[in-house]
Amino acid sequence: MTPERFVVAMLLFHATALGVVWYVGRRWRDPERCRQPITQWMATVARDLAAAAVVIYCASVLAAATANLGNLQRLHLGSISLRLLGQALFGEAIVLGLAVALRHRQAGRAGRAGALAIVAVILVAVYVDAFHVEPNALRVRHHVVDEVPGVAEAQTIRILHLSDIQTPTIGAHEERALSSGLAERPDLIVLTGDYVQDALGRPTEDQAARDLRTLMARLGFTAPLGVFATEGDVGPSCREVFAGTPVQCLVDANAVVRLPGGGTLGITGLSRGHGRERNPAWLARLLSQGPAADGRIVISHAPDFIDAMPVDVDLVLAGHTHGGQVVLPVFGPPKTASRLPRLYAGGLHDYRGTPLHVSRGIGMERGFAPPVRFLCPPEICIVDLRLPRHGAHLRRLRTSASGRL
Repeated sequence: MTPERFVVAMLLFHATALGVVWYVGRRWRDPERCRQPITQWMATVARDLAAAAVVIYCASVLAAATANLGNLQRLHLGSISLRLLGQALFGEAIVLGLAVALRHRQAGRAGRAGALAIVAVILVAVYVDAFHVEPNALRVRHHVVDEVPGVAEAQTIRILHLSDIQTPTIGAHEERALSSGLAERPDLIVLTGDYVQDALGRPTEDQAARDLRTLMARLGFTAPLGVFATEGDVGPSCREVFAGTPVQCLVDANAVVRLPGGGTLGITGLSRGHGRERNPAWLARLLSQGPAADGRIVISHAPDFIDAMPVDVDLVLAGHTHGGQVVLPVFGPPKTASRLPRLYAGGLHDYRGTPLHVSRGIGMERGFAPPVRFLCPPEICIVDLRLPRHGAHLRRLRTSASGRL
């Protein structure tokens, strides 16, 4: 869908949504509805909201399809529908809440009017935070992975882990993320996919990639042990995005770096598809093909492959989930785009004995998806990996319950 057609879809959708607001608001002009016993009143409110939600959801689907009748096969219907629904939640729903609150006040039900008004105010506050505050509230998070606890003779490798820049334009936010990461003086930089957004067309993503390369050159975006990257889901390939830069793209490939305190660190990068596979035999072959190293990290866009890891590694780094991007109190993220449990959508965890760090990302879904973050701010991740100064790590093959890889 082009931006012009998206505007048409929005006009069709909001015309319907405003009609729903007018209809529901008109129903509450009857003072007796506002004065119903509490249980009956709550049931009436629930029925009206459910009916309105069904109509508005159908409108979000039909408006997007109607505006793009000539090219339905390339229509990102789910993302567009979700964005339209978000607009209704923080637009028409607020208007409806205030209008119905006014009807209750006029009917002498000040308590119910106040409750409805509070709901509308909460929606406004969530909108301001999720659309305007949190997307720009970059955090620097520090984590420590200690592979030699209690051992004094160890060296610490500081890793800057950045993921999911995912932007159609490179601006102040992206510059702040990269420069803040460099300010932590990393020994090694790892980038785990989704660098520029492709939903707005190839010219847009190509320009964003050029601007990203220019920014990296201006900042001197490098580290003593190098910069390594993996493929993502959106935008041009890793090699296209970072052409002419010091970034090494590892796509189902291995590399080895020599550590300043002695020994070596192997880095294995997975392709987009293999980052989602449950194929321990294939992973074992890839890891065995790499040069011998004292330590090993595996980097991938998606973290899903970790439940098929056939050998012990010192660290797995991934992104893709955006931390869920929207996190509900107590429950967590409703959607993580990963088959791993919600617990692993962001942060550092021990996954069956393997240290797993999943970045919540710098950016967020763009294009026609809702550009929103809630209780899940973007992050710059620093992982301090403690390794022995000398000696190799022993690798232990993991077996399934049947004893086979």
